Amino acid sequence: MHIAAYIVLSLAFAISNMLLFRRCAEHAPIRLTRGLWLSFFVAAVQAALFMGSMAIGNLLRFELPDNPDAFRQANALIFFGLAIFVMLRMLLPYLRREPKLPLFDLTNDKIHIAMAITAAVNPLLVGLGAGFVATSAQFSIVLPLVMLVLMWLFGYWGVMLGRRKVEMRPRRWMVIAAVLLLGTAIAALVNA
Repeated sequence: MHIAAYIVLSLAFAISNMLLFRRCAEHAPIRLTRGLWLSFFVAAVQAALFMGSMAIGNLLRFELPDNPDAFRQANALIFFGLAIFVMLRMLLPYLRREPKLPLFDLTNDKIHIAMAITAAVNPLLVGLGAGFVATSAQFSIVLPLVMLVLMWLFGYWGVMLGRRKVEMRPRRWMVIAAVLLLGTAIAALVNA
């Protein structure tokens, strides 16, 4: 996978973070400094779990000792399947008439860890699939930093939008995130 694929994945998860923080901050407004810290914490957990699951996926990938690229297509199909599963998991709740989306009380400190772990499930699954298609040479400190910064900024933007109760179309934003995930999955399958 190219670095552009990781940036696109980061953007998809950043949009998801923005929608989550906007919804939660509209329900329970918090100070901007607290929102800055909370969005950083959630983004750091997501980036760490993404890289950890990517390392696990890289250990589980199919390869032969003499030919590491023998099962390249099978590894790409695993990533494709996990990315499609996450895409549908993210998108389907927004397509209902009365969406039942997760809502966290940002004023309660005990909820922050639950929110971070809940928000990190999708990056964890996609990271596991990305480990199947990434080579060990593609692991670097740049990937989690790019993911951390994008998800942090978009999460903080969501806090600002939610505090002001800015009207937006969450379904359109989630469709954009789903298209980004789908494009990355198809690109990994085509490049295999």
